[in-house]
Amino acid sequence: MRTSGFGIRRAGRRAAEALDGVYARSFRAIRTGPRRSVGVVGIYREAEPIRSAIDQLRASRHDLTVNVGAMGDIPAGMASETGADHLTAGKFQNLNVLVRDLPAVDWLVIIDDDVVLPAGFLDLAIEVCERLDFALAQPAQTRFSNANWIVAKRRLLSVARRTRFVEIGPVTLIRADAAELLLPFPADLRWGWGLDFQWAHLMEHAGLRMGVIDAAAVVHASRKVASTYSWDAAQEEGREYLRGVDHLPNDVAMSRGLRTYRVLPRRRGASARLDPERTARST
Repeated sequence: MRTSGFGIRRAGRRAAEALDGVYARSFRAIRTGPRRSVGVVGIYREAEPIRSAIDQLRASRHDLTVNVGAMGDIPAGMASETGADHLTAGKFQNLNVLVRDLPAVDWLVIIDDDVVLPAGFLDLAIEVCERLDFALAQPAQTRFSNANWIVAKRRLLSVARRTRFVEIGPVTLIRADAAELLLPFPADLRWGWGLDFQWAHLMEHAGLRMGVIDAAAVVHASRKVASTYSWDAAQEEGREYLRGVDHLPNDVAMSRGLRTYRVLPRRRGASARLDPERTARST
């Protein structure tokens, strides 16, 4: 009976994913805003699937600058997009170095090396963010992904949800004005756990919106969370970090969001531009 019940639930998830895939495709052709400059950073161990994800990002109409970092040797075909290799520091310590080498951009995209993006991801994600005035956002994760928090799980027939929380991964979109609040990342955090709860406080205090984009859901299932490092060490680092900063409680990650959008409103005003040098000086 347990096996049968599990099979029924799995079939239900497959059906919901298929329905949401059709629903999401109806929004991918909506491109009303101007082209934006986008900086892409991330750390990778192997060429795939991040190489395919970068190819998908480059398929957008926006202007991309990619500056990723390798933890080992640079694989064939990745040299032009890899700004550093044999990295040994923590994720956000390395990201600080990569972000500093970007030109001024409208949006910063942080991507992990174990995520698969849907077709048309970046065009749709930026369109949704700018129409809903999300300054910090993440794509939802599909129902078969390894999502840490309830808020990150895809919702049926939803374009996006306004939330009080956005994760530090596996994909994060940061608008220029939000980047001035959140960058540079803390130099003493290796794994970054807990940082998103401080982000939530900073964004709410500044009156900037956050959201999860269900129509641009990604697959994050190639490996389990913390499979390449110690779960306990990351947890303890996060707890220690949060003891010293203002942050929102875990509850903000356990809700489905403040509001669900099933249609897109008219576009709002233009975004500011992220200047990495100014951002570094501001903190």
